[in-house]
Amino acid sequence: MDIRQLRYFIAIAEEGQITGAAKRLNMAQPPLSQQLKQIEEELGVTLVERSGKRMELTEAGHILYRQALSIVHQMEEALFEVKETGEGIRGSLSIGVSALSAYFLPEQIRLFQQRYPRITYKVWKGDTQLLNQWLERRTIEVAIVRLPHSLTNCTTIPLEEESFVLIVPADTPHASLQQIQMRDLAQVPLIMPSIPGLGIYDLIVKEFSRLGVEPHVICECPDISLIVSMVAAKVGASIVPRSAWETHRSEQIHAIEIAGTSITSSAAVVWQTGRHLSKAAKRFIEMFS
Repeated sequence: MDIRQLRYFIAIAEEGQITGAAKRLNMAQPPLSQQLKQIEEELGVTLVERSGKRMELTEAGHILYRQALSIVHQMEEALFEVKETGEGIRGSLSIGVSALSAYFLPEQIRLFQQRYPRITYKVWKGDTQLLNQWLERRTIEVAIVRLPHSLTNCTTIPLEEESFVLIVPADTPHASLQQIQMRDLAQVPLIMPSIPGLGIYDLIVKEFSRLGVEPHVICECPDISLIVSMVAAKVGASIVPRSAWETHRSEQIHAIEIAGTSITSSAAVVWQTGRHLSKAAKRFIEMFS
């Protein structure tokens, strides 16, 4: 059995029929059926069972499908890495970004684009859980996230630390303040810039706990644009990184310095430890190290 036959079997398994698989592979149906028969004869097992027009994988078929995916993926990675040893960089760089770190990305892409104009980009926006899945599946190679993060098996380069500010509707009594104590924020209806179990949410809640107060949380939202809109609509106030506020400034919102706390946060560049990275991804990471 060779890599070509494994690709044939993957197509059959995923399409569930010879017709669809043949069309996907741009080949005739009879040769593909013959290839499937040869694979089964070589292994001495039945890999698929026909159910009407559909083909269902047997237990052995499921095992071969999983192994075939792994083998083909490793082969593609090996070929990709070898091809990249040539001079120059061209291709596509896939980057993931969390909502609270999105402000940071456009300028970095602009700088990188100036150095490597032949690179194109695919940018994916999502929460930490999605970014983790995308990194594991190689949908993205690099992610920019907000610390602290819960990504697994990742190498992290922290960026500049920054403080938090309280953002409130511009026509409320709090808007006249230039500074407010962190402890006093427990009385303010808050829109938390994350959800339980994620970095910034836990960071803020732990700080309130340290101060011996419990925050009045009325909403949880990981999207900074939506948070700003809800604050402008007088749904509540929010504690956000300073850069997030500066990126989404609005006449309808006022930012207040937070005193009585030392909590800070920063964005960070992350990628999967030990995973092969394209030259483009390596060069992008080098901008931060």
